[in-house]
Amino acid sequence: MDNNHPQSIVGFDPTIQGILDYLEHHLPGYPFLTATDTLFVEELQRDFPHLDLLEEIKTFRWYFDDDLSSKKRTHRASLRRWIARSQDWRR
Repeated sequence: MDNNHPQSIVGFDPTIQGILDYLEHHLPGYPFLTATDTLFVEELQRDFPHLDLLEEIKTFRWYFDDDLSSKKRTHRASLRRWIARSQDWRR
């Protein structure tokens, strides 16, 4: 498995690819790991099928004022919590 190419893990899914690209290149301070984050994004898609995950991640980024690195947090857990709460707010 080539850890540098997410498509080798999940095939080419443009939605997943877009989210992975955003996590890797546009979310400052996020500790991107191709294999881990591919599985993470797939799980988010399964658990929250009615949400626009990329939009939620962008909102998460700007809520924290583009500075995740200064916060003491587990990034994936924080992001998952954010998305779960977003789903609750939309009900």
